[in-house]
Amino acid sequence: MTYQSNSRKIYEVVLAICFVAFLVGFITVLCIGNYFRAKRAQERQRQRRLAKQQAAAAAAAAGGGGGGGSVGGTNGGTGGLPVVGGPGGMMHMGGNGSKGGLDYEAPVLPQGSGRLL
Repeated sequence: MTYQSNSRKIYEVVLAICFVAFLVGFITVLCIGNYFRAKRAQERQRQRRLAKQQAAAAAAAAGGGGGGGSVGGTNGGTGGLPVVGGPGGMMHMGGNGSKGGLDYEAPVLPQGSGRLL
């Protein structure tokens, strides 16, 4: 059995091939761009984490170890983004027997009628 063109012109075949090549190229460029964007974001996050660890280590060395204060009290070093924590606490810096990391405490949900909305 041979392939039949079903009355397709060579122009239509070339146009379809060009369209498919454009789509593949466009999606490839989007994927590569997203990869490099994520890589830059990961590096920025790593730099922030290292700076925060160094600041915590310097404060612990200079001030005697910190007293387990809440992270959510100030917005320092977060670029204006809100920090989870504050009253009722969710995350506390070391001083609670941890080894310089963050201790996680489950959030306390308000007691209501049991409805979600």
